[in-house]
Amino acid sequence: MQQPSTSLPQASNENFDAREFCTPGYRNAIERLHSSFDQSRPVQIVIGEGRLASSFVVSRFLAGLDADTAVARITRPCADAAALMRQIVKSVGFDPKDMGVADLQSVLRMFLSFQKGHARRTVICLEQIQDSEWWVLDRIRQLVDLEVRGKFGLMLVLTGQPGLQELLHTRPLNSVCLHAGQRIALMPLTIEETTEYIRRRVAGAPRASIDQAFHFQAVTRIQEVTAGVPDTLSELVSLCFELADESGIDMITADVVNRARTLQQTVAPQLTTPAETVTVKLNGLQPRAGRLLVQMSGEQIQEMTVRHGHILIGRSKLCDIRVASTAVSRYHALISHTPEGVMLVDLGSTNGTCVDGVRIQSHCLAAGETITLGDCRIEYLLDDERQAQFLLAGKRTLQNLADNAVAAEFRDGRK
Repeated sequence: MQQPSTSLPQASNENFDAREFCTPGYRNAIERLHSSFDQSRPVQIVIGEGRLASSFVVSRFLAGLDADTAVARITRPCADAAALMRQIVKSVGFDPKDMGVADLQSVLRMFLSFQKGHARRTVICLEQIQDSEWWVLDRIRQLVDLEVRGKFGLMLVLTGQPGLQELLHTRPLNSVCLHAGQRIALMPLTIEETTEYIRRRVAGAPRASIDQAFHFQAVTRIQEVTAGVPDTLSELVSLCFELADESGIDMITADVVNRARTLQQTVAPQLTTPAETVTVKLNGLQPRAGRLLVQMSGEQIQEMTVRHGHILIGRSKLCDIRVASTAVSRYHALISHTPEGVMLVDLGSTNGTCVDGVRIQSHCLAAGETITLGDCRIEYLLDDERQAQFLLAGKRTLQNLADNAVAAEFRDGRK
């Protein structure tokens, strides 16, 4: 195995915002959020490409608030209005237990009244709301209306990607926009900002110089393929570091960037969107949910849901299923949810991938099949098949009870 390069930092999946890289555009966005807060505006909307930029801006805004300000931050779309309200109520210090939406609303109103009585403010941040269901969006509208009527000192910060723009012109969010300030748009990074970001990523290396770690054409190529979108940029730079480390090279060239980009286009959806949290509809129908039962040598069985996107398997720390074994390649295999079914693809691994003992290159998984790579075993099951097994067992139980009842009546009749 190649030894790590002494000229480049170790490969990292570190977040864009972990480096506290604040562009002038982000500083302006943070200042505008504080201005809206000072003006007691009920809602403010932040829109930008990807997730990392808006998450960074929200984090910096919240860090600048007074310690008496209560904060509820929901970073992932909620399944329904009740789930949203439970998370909000739990974030402000209450146990939601099994309360319904009406009770949760009453608890939140009580809390906001308490905050108002003590001259304290409350901020609720709801991120990536373009992925939310209609009932969740309507609950957001009701929260804004609650603040407009009651003047509790509540501020909602809504973030999303460009798809949110269309939602803002339709019910129920169109009424929310009446109470929002001018939308905050987070622009992609310029070539100068991309260069500065890469410079900061390189700063941890023994040779703390971007000129020693990246060829100038590599930086230009990174800007071209990422278009300055922080999520894509962060992932691509991490992959460049890892490929350089794996190959034992001292300088990242445009060729390394192109190789990293090819890998990114294969695995990137899963790096930002866990399969467990996303459901989509194909031809109007929700796809069948599958599960992977993952058994590593000497470890407990882990379970993972397969609904959408990709699941990367391998030795790299960027993988979703990481197998710490020299018999497994860094990027060994990929499981993808497609309209045709759940596909398993071997990514050119050294020792291969097997399904039920047969080595495969590409294979559509069927329920009950077992994937093996190195000392890792992964069983694929379908939820509806589990349900069918459960129902069948239930029918057999009922049939046995019925048979027993008939037998008992027959015995009683004989008596």
